[in-house]
This record gives sequence, structure tokens and C-alpha cells, in this order.
Amino acid sequence: MSAVGYIVGEVSTNEFTFVATRESAPPRLEYIVPVHEGHRHIEVLAQVTALNVSSRLLNASLGYTEVEAILNRLKSSPPIVQGTAQVLGYLDDDGAVRFPRHAATPGTAVSLAPDDLLRRFFSTNITSGIEIGTLINRPSVPVLLNPNGLRRHLAVIAQTGAGKSYAVGVILEKLLQLGGTIVVFDPNSDYVVMRRDRQNRPTRFADRVQVYRLPTTQSGRIPDAEIGGAEKFTMQFSKLEPDELCQMTGIGEGATNIRKAVQTVYERLQGRDYTAATFLDELQQLADAGDATAPRGPRALSPAIGDEKEFDRVVAERIAAKADITFDDLGKDEPEELAPREKKSNESKRVSWDAITGAQKALKYIERLTKIDIWGFNDVPMDDLLKPMTLSVIDLAGVDQWIAEFVVDKVLREAWGRAVNEGLPRPVFFVLEEAHNFVPGGVGAQSQAASIIKRIASEGRKFGLFLILITQRPYKVHGDTLSQCNSQIIMRLTNPQDQQAVRQSSESISEGLLADLPGLNVGEAVILGPLVRVPVMVRVGARESKEGGNDIDVVKKLEEARSEVLTESREMMVREERKARGRSEWREAV
Repeated sequence: MSAVGYIVGEVSTNEFTFVATRESAPPRLEYIVPVHEGHRHIEVLAQVTALNVSSRLLNASLGYTEVEAILNRLKSSPPIVQGTAQVLGYLDDDGAVRFPRHAATPGTAVSLAPDDLLRRFFSTNITSGIEIGTLINRPSVPVLLNPNGLRRHLAVIAQTGAGKSYAVGVILEKLLQLGGTIVVFDPNSDYVVMRRDRQNRPTRFADRVQVYRLPTTQSGRIPDAEIGGAEKFTMQFSKLEPDELCQMTGIGEGATNIRKAVQTVYERLQGRDYTAATFLDELQQLADAGDATAPRGPRALSPAIGDEKEFDRVVAERIAAKADITFDDLGKDEPEELAPREKKSNESKRVSWDAITGAQKALKYIERLTKIDIWGFNDVPMDDLLKPMTLSVIDLAGVDQWIAEFVVDKVLREAWGRAVNEGLPRPVFFVLEEAHNFVPGGVGAQSQAASIIKRIASEGRKFGLFLILITQRPYKVHGDTLSQCNSQIIMRLTNPQDQQAVRQSSESISEGLLADLPGLNVGEAVILGPLVRVPVMVRVGARESKEGGNDIDVVKKLEEARSEVLTESREMMVREERKARGRSEWREAV
């Protein structure tokens, strides 16, 4: 190995300085090794983190004429090329990375790290590795991610347009073919076309990809025909618990009367497969029980009542006494005095006055649920979502945020319940795009799905549930949740708040790597944590499937618009010419 420089100055076990020539100096981020002489040769890998070029003669205190005079006399000033390298460690016999306990000696030569050593660091002895790409400065050295690194969750962070969805697609393709069970919550239709490649041909894993779309009236960003068809994703309204109804509609913990009304109607409807409209009707009946003047009140339920004064008197007495009314009372042909409360069977049917008054306020909340299209007589297909070697994409594009939050919450809670109560035969990976919208941080930030996401982040690995969070705004993600993602893939990031959030959430990112983030090109990334032996910068490789999240080609769309206007103008001219020709022929005939 030929030397590219020599170690100089004070040397530590973590870092050293070296000098080189302009011709031999390795580029920044290149890997080098100190060349040790002796009977035991240990290859310690280091990475160039900084390069500086200076001159003893041409220092910054000189003026223009002084520099010009020196150059005219000496013709040149030999530059001093100085580099700084961070020690990454060496591999022991078991393939684990160890840090040296002794520092290199000044004067030790350094050379470029051989490709074979880099492959041992980044590609070798990784069971079922996920090939993410290659080293930025060594296209011949692939980088394999250790799937066991996903056990502590993964965060993929980058600003818009840096290529994070593309990179995640590469990981998901490889993870799927390794046998992974993956569920993707896709708010932007980034992953719905993974059955097809760029030439619109089926991918090798097309039959292992299933796409679900909510039955909304809005057309998807990408038509069903282009993605190869989609299943309808519906939920069974009658399977919702009262707490889920309250959480979905925004009924707070303090609204005890409203919650009591929801609970009362829920209990009333048990044993039936009811719809949201049915639930609303039952709630309306309960609300009308406290309003003697309501057109849909007890009068409507008891058409045989002939004496309206007597009816009003009984209702007034009940309202004045704030007494309890049973559902049986609402269906009587004649108004009766309240039944005694001695028998528990009657008490179980009895409706409290609090529930009646709460029902009147609950109507506006439950009515909201009747206006969305996700309800059906089939519930969340958990058996299909949890099948081995399956990638399920739930397309949330175009739906209101509160509906998307409910879908995420529902699926994750169903999976959590099954994992805790029954156990899962295989790990399940949940991919959450736009994670800052579903588990937000900061004062006052709320999301219906935040609670279950936080729980899976902190406890999910015990039960085989793992998260892949994707965001372009890490500072808006709940801090504890982001810090639970021990592995991170970070791409171009320029916002200082986002960089600060990354600094706080990641233990393994150095200030040098953090400073590199704004300078990364599209498709380049820093990978940290258990996914890799040491922090590494990669160029993401090609993916097989088509990407749904591509930005539109503005220039092309503008050209199409001009062409459309030109075509319309020509057609209009032709029509005008035909009209004029018709008038002239008519005049000649006359």
C-alpha cells in the first residue's frame, strides 16, 4: 500500500492529523488506514473529516502587493495540505468493531483503505443483509444493512426532494424479499405502484404487494389501473368501542355526560351489526326523551298517546325531578310513573338523566361519522395485513387528516392487541410516512394515533412490532418517540431546527456528520445506529419498482399546456373558416 500522507502533531485514539501533497491527498470522507510495522498487523480504519490547504509564506495578514511581490520573486509558494481523520476502529476475529487502546505514532504513514477491508466493514458477515447502496467514494463497495438493527426502530429523515421515499422503497423491496411482513401508511401515494417497474412491467414481488384504498368519493392521485387494482379498506362501525368513538370524534375525557350517552347507546345496540346512521338514530331517540317538544321525541315513539296534557305533565315531572328513564319507558303506549329501582334487572336498562342531556350534545359529534365513506360490513383485514412476506400499502392520499389518524390508530391498536394477547409468529414492520402528522411533539400538538405510536415505540420490540418513521420535519415529531429510533437514515437537511432535533435524538451522530447534512446530494445519506457497524455515508442504489412520489416535470407540463392552447387556436381558426366559406357560398347561390 503506497502512502498518501504521514501522521503529524498530537495523536489520540479517536483522531489524528496527517499531511499530504496536493496530488496524494485523499478527498474528504475517504477511508484511510495507518500503516503499522510489526509482527501483528491490525488495520485500523479511519475516515477523512477535514482537509485544509495553507502556506507559510502567504499568510492571511499579507496584502495584495506583498503577495504579488513574493510570487514574482519565488514564482510559487509550496502549499501545506493537512487533513484530519476520525478513527472508526478495527474488526476483531468475530467481526465486531473494536476501538484501539493505543494511539498511532507521529510519522506513521497513512494509505487508502483497501476495498477488501471496506467490504469486511460494510458488507461481510451480515446475515440476510439489506443492500442499500454503495459508499459515496467507493462505488465498488456495497453497503449492507443489518436487519437486526430494525429491532430498535428506524427513522428516515430528510427535507423534501432529498430522496427519502425512494430510499425507503429500496429497503422495503429487499426486506419484503427476505420474508418481511410490512404495513405502509401512505398519505401521499408514494408506494402504491410498487407492483410495477419503470417500464410498467410486473416486479418480481408483484404478487406479494397488496394496495388498500379508502372508499372515498375523491379520486386517487394515481388511478387504480396504473397500480394494478386495489382492495377497499373499510371498517365495521359496530366493532368500534365507546372510547374509540369518543376519541375519533374529539369527545374529551371531561365530557362525562356525552360519554355516558355514547356508552348507553352502545350498550343498547349490542348484538346487532349496526351502521353509523343507526347509532345516530338511537342517540336521537335518547336525546328526544328529554325534550317534550321535539318532533321526533317520545310522542313520535308513542303514537297511541291521546292526552297530550297528561303526556306533557309526566315528562315535566321527570325533567323537574331529573329522574331516570328506561328505554322501555320510551316505547310504552301510555305514560306511566317511573318504575321502582329495587330490581337490578330494571336498573341495568335504566337510562340516567345525565345520559339524556349528554345525548343532546353528542349528536353533533356522531353526525360527523355518518358523513364519511369508510364504514362497511367488513372490518380491518388484520389476517391479510399480517401474512408472511407481504407488503400492504394503505393509501391515505386525499382523505382528511382526522380520518387518516383514525385509520392508523385502528390498525396499530388491532395489531398491538393481537401481539399482546395472542403473540405474533413473525415480526411486523409498520412504515409511517409524514410521521410528524401522526405523532407530533410540542405544546398543544395532538393526534388520535399518537398514543399507540408512542407505546409501540417504547414497548413494541418486546412483541415483534417495529416502526419505520419517515419525516421531513424531525423537530415536529414527538421527541421521546424519535429518540426511540436507534437507527437513523439521514439525508439532506438544511433547517437548523431539524438539525437540532437530530442532534438531540441521535447518540451516534458527530458534529462533523451533522455539518455534512446540508451538503449531501439527492440520494446520498448518512446511516447511523445498529443497522451498520460504524456510521457510514452511502449513495442509495437503484430500486426495482416504480416510485409514486416523483415530483411533476413542470417544464414538460408547461409545454403540454402551450401545445393544448395552440391546438385549440388552430381548431377555432378552422371553424371560423368553415363558417365564412358557408356564408359566401350562400350569397353566390342567391
